[in-house]
Amino acid sequence: MDSGGRSGLSQGKYVRDMSVSPELTLLIPVHNELENIEPLYRRLCEVLEGTGKTFEILMVDDGSTDGSLEKIRELGRQDGRVHLIDLGGHFGQTPALAAGSRRARGAIVVMLDADLQNDPADIPRLLEACHRGLDVVCGWRRRRADCWLTRTLPSLLANRILSWITGVRLHDFGCTLRACRRELLVPAHFWGESHRFLPALLARQGARIGELEVTHHPRRAGRSKYGLSRVFRFLGDLVVLLRMDRPAPPQSHHRNSPV
Repeated sequence: MDSGGRSGLSQGKYVRDMSVSPELTLLIPVHNELENIEPLYRRLCEVLEGTGKTFEILMVDDGSTDGSLEKIRELGRQDGRVHLIDLGGHFGQTPALAAGSRRARGAIVVMLDADLQNDPADIPRLLEACHRGLDVVCGWRRRRADCWLTRTLPSLLANRILSWITGVRLHDFGCTLRACRRELLVPAHFWGESHRFLPALLARQGARIGELEVTHHPRRAGRSKYGLSRVFRFLGDLVVLLRMDRPAPPQSHHRNSPV
């Protein structure tokens, strides 16, 4: 075990006990976010310990090459609430969320990015909305701290298209920060980059969907993983979604004639 003096984290305070399920799972896909991991961990603990709820922090490493994997392991040795899934390669955000959803043990799963642009202080409000009867509560980054041309504008267009096609009226399908009842997260909902379609896919099951305005911070460390190339992946996944919306062809009831 690494020395606790370097990080200032308290070791042994929370012992891993897999026999008891926590109330919440914080599901965080990670790809090359070394400088953000420990500050995010500290902020999550500060906020969630204030709620009095039990929780686990499930970090899914998606092929990091900057030391993020080792940092998550270090946190896991020092705090039994921190768990690691190592994908063993770079597969993307949707496969990372799918892997984490399969391993999550909390009744409510809260997804968020590892880059500190999502604010953990918004999580209690999402949980409160779930307790009021919603099945999925999505964040709305009304005031985005991103490049307007490469991030904000494509997102605005995509959100309008998705609302029109799916009938689910959300302002921000792409916000990773969302709370969801764990039993709704099934493998069939994760394909391509379908995490942005998740509210619409869950609405088909009859899930009650809500949206809350959340804080969005500028990225302070690391490098953004997104750009205009994501638009083309969105269009490809949109074609898949449209095919899924098509009604099945009617079955033939003609009986084959004997030869």
